[in-house]
Amino acid sequence: MSLLTGFELKEFDASTLTGSYQNLGTALSNPAYHIDIFNDSDVDVYISTDASTNEMRIPAGFTFPAPSKGEVKGNNVLAKGAQLSIKQVTAAGTGNIIVNVLTTG
Repeated sequence: MSLLTGFELKEFDASTLTGSYQNLGTALSNPAYHIDIFNDSDVDVYISTDASTNEMRIPAGFTFPAPSKGEVKGNNVLAKGAQLSIKQVTAAGTGNIIVNVLTTG
């Protein structure tokens, strides 16, 4: 069993949002077991894991805690190498979108 010891921070400046998906930081260096998304901006955003499908809409000022998988036995939220992407819903804004990722290393 692995220990949940790693953290990866992904941050995106809302003023650089466009209508096309952009990478939200770098790809995950380890599997993710818990993800929290904080939209500390004044605009709604879409988050995607395939850079083409609007998977999650995160309203302005909203915190989204992704489901935690608990004990690490191979059931992760996102695999190592997964790349989160982000785009605006209507227009760029001000503030940041922050993703905290809990990993095994």
